[in-house]
Amino acid sequence: MLFSSCVAQEGKSILQIISPLVLYSINEATPLTDVKRPKDQLKAHIRAQNQMLILETSERVFARQGLAKTTTQMIADEAGLPKANVHYYYRSKKDLLEAVLERILRLWLDSVSEFNAEEGPKLNLTRYISEKIDQSRANKNASKIFAMALIGEEAFVLDYLRNLFVTELSREKATIQQWVAQGLMAPVSTEHLFISIWAMTQTYADFDAQVKIMLQKDELEESDYEEAKHFITRMVLAGCDVKG
Repeated sequence: MLFSSCVAQEGKSILQIISPLVLYSINEATPLTDVKRPKDQLKAHIRAQNQMLILETSERVFARQGLAKTTTQMIADEAGLPKANVHYYYRSKKDLLEAVLERILRLWLDSVSEFNAEEGPKLNLTRYISEKIDQSRANKNASKIFAMALIGEEAFVLDYLRNLFVTELSREKATIQQWVAQGLMAPVSTEHLFISIWAMTQTYADFDAQVKIMLQKDELEESDYEEAKHFITRMVLAGCDVKG
């Protein structure tokens, strides 16, 4: 019936002849793949939420109990999940620890600015020290886990440092050498400079209990962290003989 109607009405296209309701259905039709998409997005969202919950809970438990004493059952209990759910995403405690450590290391790399050669050493070193203090303060558990992993010589962390941190350090070393050549600072060992900065800044997270005792405080305040930033910055700038 539709075909004969089309033939009878010369000069009109098939889309002009088809009823408006049918035309609307054709234009607004959703591909089959798109019909499934909301379900897939929901599953991905739930998966991401569960993984984030497990990782954040693991970070707290690892920092509190230590790497050796922590069990996946402890993590499951604190997260309010069945142990089987934890193992659904992470087959073993080792896999879970590596996921936590990778998250920590990526967080650290992403939260600290790269050196900008044009801005000079004073601004860059001041900003770097400030960001490291802020980072340690905001992520105390992460810093403690990283320290534990280093002390225990966890292979994952050591390999990560060799493969990524060494590359990062090489880039910053080239910038520092440029500043030295420009007479903006004295020649220094880049490796020892960064080791010293890491040690001074991370102690406010890794050994915050010691800091509290030394300052005779139950909790560290904003002013304590700011004072630490200024003190460490003065030491580093003076030690590197930074000009300006």
